[in-house]
Amino acid sequence: MKDKNSIKERYDELGASLYDLRYTEEQKAKYELILAELDQPNLLLDNGCGTGLLFPLLDCYVIGLDISSGLLRKAKERLSDRHYLIQGDSEHLPFRDKVFESVVSVTVIQNLSTSNKFLGESARVSKQDSTVIISSLKRVYSREEITRLITNDELSIKKVFTSENVNDWITVSTRK
Repeated sequence: MKDKNSIKERYDELGASLYDLRYTEEQKAKYELILAELDQPNLLLDNGCGTGLLFPLLDCYVIGLDISSGLLRKAKERLSDRHYLIQGDSEHLPFRDKVFESVVSVTVIQNLSTSNKFLGESARVSKQDSTVIISSLKRVYSREEITRLITNDELSIKKVFTSENVNDWITVSTRK
């Protein structure tokens, strides 16, 4: 079982500058693939937003949620008048049901102790027929494992794919 406090501490200690230095290039490659699958919504949840690298690429209202206060401080620098930040837990989202037209979560699921809780929360806050995109590290999950994990009563997988320049499986689902 993964301890949330240790995950939070790890990312807080890593620091936003080192996080951006280490992950920006690959995150942007993932975002390019994700944006090609995403119709521009009015309201999107970036669940596990890190330093907010996705924000400037979106032309919609975005709520960025992350457990790390250190990464959120950096994300604050990337905010526009259409972006908002919340420090919170991906397994206990602080939102009402059926609020978001899209939910994107990049490389978060493998850090959580209860992926089913995370998936249930992602579906709960999504409107019916909305798009839920979740990426996961290929070294943690095989394509078959991530497909089985994400397929449930609330999410219907449309596509699972990857690219040479990313280390993730990207799953595109629809909220039933």
